[in-house]
This record gives sequence, structure tokens and C-alpha cells, in this order.
Amino acid sequence: MKKKSLQKMSRLFASAVLVGTMCLGNVANVNAADNNGPATWKPTDTPSAAITVEYKMGNDVVTPENDVSFTFTKTAAPSGMSTNDMPAISVANVKFNAGEDLIKDTTAKDIKVLRKQSNNFLASFKTAMDSSTNMTTGEYVYTVKSTSTVKKAKTNDVFTASKAEYKLNIFVAQDTNGKLYIKGLSIINTKTDAGADNTDGTKVNGNPGTTTGGIESNFSGLKFVNEYVAKAGSVDPTDPDVPDPNKPASYAFKVTNNTESKGTQTGSFDYTMTVTKPSGIATTDNTYVYYVNGKQETGTYGAEVTFTLPDTKSMMIKSCYAGSKVTVDQQGVANWTAIAKTMFNGKADSSTLTAAVGKNLKVENKTLGQQENKVDYTNTYKDIAVTGIIVNNFPFIIMIAIAVVAFAGIVAMNSKKRMNRR
Repeated sequence: MKKKSLQKMSRLFASAVLVGTMCLGNVANVNAADNNGPATWKPTDTPSAAITVEYKMGNDVVTPENDVSFTFTKTAAPSGMSTNDMPAISVANVKFNAGEDLIKDTTAKDIKVLRKQSNNFLASFKTAMDSSTNMTTGEYVYTVKSTSTVKKAKTNDVFTASKAEYKLNIFVAQDTNGKLYIKGLSIINTKTDAGADNTDGTKVNGNPGTTTGGIESNFSGLKFVNEYVAKAGSVDPTDPDVPDPNKPASYAFKVTNNTESKGTQTGSFDYTMTVTKPSGIATTDNTYVYYVNGKQETGTYGAEVTFTLPDTKSMMIKSCYAGSKVTVDQQGVANWTAIAKTMFNGKADSSTLTAAVGKNLKVENKTLGQQENKVDYTNTYKDIAVTGIIVNNFPFIIMIAIAVVAFAGIVAMNSKKRMNRR
């Protein structure tokens, strides 16, 4: 019995050791995967840290120029040393050129996200440290924030600069030769991009990334996020109050109904339309203004609206968020065949959309850019007479028949004349 009990105890102990080992292994793995802890370097390493600027806007918005600078403020020096003797840290501005989409996040779909990364901001600290006679070992504390200068396309476009702040703790040690070197760097996010205090002590990894694909994980975690919210159409005070169908700059989106061979038909058509504003950027408006035959209406983003257009008339959205998605659907009417030509962000589609007779014709999920956006419907009436002859072609058939009869008459008259001569 004792032997069996000992064997049982041995098995239980072995199991406990195995479980404990697995748990320790998991803890070790978690700790190893924590990339947001302080960066550390050896005396022979080149310490490096960078800043990321993220620039967000609606799809198809032309990138406005944005020049971002950074301010490093000295806040605490090692014991016995004045902050005045701390090195001044500086780094070159990060600049987004107008109309340039570098470096674009290839994974972002709903909005356009650009990212750029600064040079190594520890380089200036190291240069000053290498020549300083006042510096010592210890912890050097700084804060860093950004300032953005942007050139708007429209006065009423909304640019939101980052109000984020970070605390930098630079650890300086001495090697065996008595030379100072940067041993580590800790970065803590103290204010969010909205400017709110971040009290949870969030640590970020400032190591420079590869920047591949514009993907966030391939950039330094020390980042400042800027947003540019643009509108298409009549936005500024100098723009027209009422959109003009002949002036593309006065509207954000236009739908026009034109008819051919309508005969005695009215040629009016019903439409449904849904405009969805871009997600992922701060948009405060929930509604937009549109005009149908000169009458002002209000639509809600994400909700379907209906309207009717008589022949040659248009619906125009005065303004809406650039980068919004629009879907418009013309309702089919018996004996009418619809086609549509489209243009979005100033680029005309070379193909023509078509529908079977009496069927709807939908233009779906198109992006509204800052340039001209429109859908031109052309509707043709084709009725069938009892004879089976298409009414639209009946005048031509009559003309052909008259021509045939006339030709036959001429032939008969000529034949009769020849017979009389004999």
C-alpha cells in the first residue's frame, strides 16, 4: 500500500512540476512579447528612436500640405545637475506634400491613412552628450509634442492637429572606459491626441519601423494623429447658396434625367439615394442638404431618401463629406429602357451602364471626391403597337413603304409608256 501511495504521490508531483513549467514558459513568452517596455542598448550600439505622424482623411480627398514639427521640453535632470545643462533634442520636420499619398496604409479601406516616420531623434542627444563636460549618469526626462501647419483646400474644411504628449526617460550610463552612453529609453503617453490626460501610464515602443505598406505595426509607436475632414460642393461663404447644374463646383453630387422619344409620356422617374459618410474620422454633421428641381430638402447620412425627376431635371447635393459613399437607384418603368453615364471625382467612366426594358438601373457604392461627381440617366421610350411594330420605328416604316409604293408607281408608268410607243 505504501509503495502504491508513493507512486501515486510521485505522479502527482511530476504533473504539478510539468504544469508549473508550462505556466512559467507562458509567462516568459508574454514578457518576451512585450515590445512596449524600455528600449535598451549596449555601449557599442547606436541608440535609435523615431516619431510617427499619422494623417487621416476621406478616400479620394486630395492630400493637403501638412508640415509637422516637434518640441522637446526638458523637465528633469539627474541628481545634482541642472536642466539647463541637459542636451537640447531636435529632429527634422515630417512633411506631407500637397497631392502626394506617401506612405499610404494599404490595409485601410474606409478612409485614406498616410504615415511618415521621422529621423532618429536620439542622435542629437548623443552628439551633445559626447561633447558635454557637464553631463553625468542618470535619468534625463523630456516631454515631446507636435505642431502642424496645414494648407486647406476650403476655408471650412476641418483640420484637427494632434494634442498628444509623451514623456521620454533617457537613461545614461558609463562604460568601462568612463565614456557616457545611452543605455535605455522609456516612452510614456501622457496625453491623447484629443488632449485628454492619459493616466494609465501607457508605454509605447519608439523603435523605428520598416514603414512597409504604410501599416501601423511597421512604424514607431510614438505617434501623433492628424485628421483632415473635407467637404465636396458648396462649402465656403463665397460658394453659391443654391447649386447650379451647369457649375460642377457648386454641387457635391448631381443626378440628371434625360429622355428620348417619350412621345406623349411624361418622362418622369423615381429615384432612391443613400449617402454614407466616411468612418474613421471625426464627422459632426449627421445631415446634408440637397435640391430637387430647385426645392431644398434635407437628407440624413446612412438613410435612404426618395425623389422624382421630370425630364431634363436634376437632383443636386449642395455639400457633403468628401469620401462619402453614394448609391442611387432609378426605378424601372414599363416600356422604358435606361442607360447611365457616370463621373466621380472628375473622372468619367468610359463604360455605359445599361438595364433591361422596364428595369431599375442602380449606381452603387461610389466615392464622392472633391471634384465633379454626377450620374446622367438617359431613358428611351419603346412601346409596341398591336401590329407588332415598335411605335418608335413606325414613322420610318411608313416612309419606307411610301418610297416602295412610289418606286413601284414609277416603274409601272415607265412600262406603260414603253407599251404605248409600240
